[in-house]
Amino acid sequence: MPRSGTTFFTHLINSSNEFSSFKYKDLPFYTIPIFWKYFSGIFYGNKRKIHRLHGDNLLIDKFSPDSFEELIWKNYLPNYSDKGYWQYIDKDYLGNIDKTLEFFIKKIIYINKKNKYLSKNNNNIFRIKYILSKFPNSKIILILRNPIDTSISLSKVHKRFLKLHNLNNKFSDELKLLGHEEFGYNRKFFNLDNINTLNYNRSNNEIKKYINKCLELNSFIVKNYMEEIKKGKIIVADFDNLIKFNDIKLLLKKLNISNIKKVEEFFNKNFKKRDLYRLKRDYFENFLKDYRILQKYSLI
Repeated sequence: MPRSGTTFFTHLINSSNEFSSFKYKDLPFYTIPIFWKYFSGIFYGNKRKIHRLHGDNLLIDKFSPDSFEELIWKNYLPNYSDKGYWQYIDKDYLGNIDKTLEFFIKKIIYINKKNKYLSKNNNNIFRIKYILSKFPNSKIILILRNPIDTSISLSKVHKRFLKLHNLNNKFSDELKLLGHEEFGYNRKFFNLDNINTLNYNRSNNEIKKYINKCLELNSFIVKNYMEEIKKGKIIVADFDNLIKFNDIKLLLKKLNISNIKKVEEFFNKNFKKRDLYRLKRDYFENFLKDYRILQKYSLI
């Protein structure tokens, strides 16, 4: 789920300098990255790091990784617009988007000269079985965060992006073009068949809407991926339990990351423990059953 710590973990892993990944510098010509690399330096120049628009104080530059891989799914997966980014794709899917995906991944690996590929894509949660069937050596990391805190953070970014849309509506058009529909003017909620949710669909309270979606997604994960979690094909990491660098050493070992020193330097410079939002939590506890199940498998 967005706002669960996925971007921080992506940047953390990327700081090892052991992975190839889609980066800001690969835009806008992500389909021809080998050709574009000769001109992207001129296009982007020597721009300094800036804060993300999300208001989370995370610094990015042209070398920062992000979920631009979603552009491949968006433009090459049949019925993406009609069925939504949340269409469930399992190992029995007969399409051959894996060939297209592999083609682009090989290009990114060629440019970056790193044989391991890092994907930061929250929407892959709906494609894990398919990805594991086509790329069996993949290691899937599932980042958890308390649904209540996640939802409050999501609602804040949603309101922030609505304000940016009012200042410049092209901002929302660009988000949609990049496949970002989690919040903002063009927001699209995924629609999954789960029952462990609150009756908040008609509520005007954005936090309650997002809580509903967090609960819905956790139910989807428990329903579809417990076998992969128990077998260690999906690595669970609870962001709420992260306090110090030693907490992630086991995770780094699972990922076969050897450049621990660089990762530690990034962590010490950028990690800040998030405070829990103040609100009455007892009411929601009965609905957090699936989240609590997933917590038990966390490496952190």
